[in-house]
Amino acid sequence: MSIIETIETRTTPMTVAELGSILGRSPKTLYKAIKSGRLPAYRIGGAITLDPVEVVAWLKARHTGK
Repeated sequence: MSIIETIETRTTPMTVAELGSILGRSPKTLYKAIKSGRLPAYRIGGAITLDPVEVVAWLKARHTGK
């Protein structure tokens, strides 16, 4: 199963740690992308939440096709 397919099966919001685990990236790296506005996310209370649909669109926009 591809990374995108894995995320597309999600029906609930994701945490930064969950996405980091799927992508093989540290939460710190993802927090930097969120802070800079490159990675779409929502702040709910004190927590950062990621919408799987938006994450998939973000990944597809960056796919190099190699």
